[in-house]
Amino acid sequence: MKFVLLATAITVLSTVTASACPWAGGSFRGEEADFKTYFTVNADCTEMSFESSGNDGIQAQDVAQNFALAAADHGWVADINGVDATLAKGGYFVDFIGEGLNTRVHMKHD
Repeated sequence: MKFVLLATAITVLSTVTASACPWAGGSFRGEEADFKTYFTVNADCTEMSFESSGNDGIQAQDVAQNFALAAADHGWVADINGVDATLAKGGYFVDFIGEGLNTRVHMKHD
């Protein structure tokens, strides 16, 4: 009985978290100055496939990589090679904060 209740609670929590994520199942693109980015987010908002224009603080140019996403106070956060990327709750902005990088990018649904 306890197992059934636990399984039900986990299922409900996963469904609520995914449905509350405006990024879930989408493709997005944005740019700020010389920094361009493109990413997709899976349907349950737990993973993103990220590609950038090659900012040395994040990754090599045009190399898509997958990163885990986790719900946090201000949105969904991924650690992209030492840079925190926070996908804001509203679904329009991503904050990139790390060594040599501190920028907010307005994203457009692709």
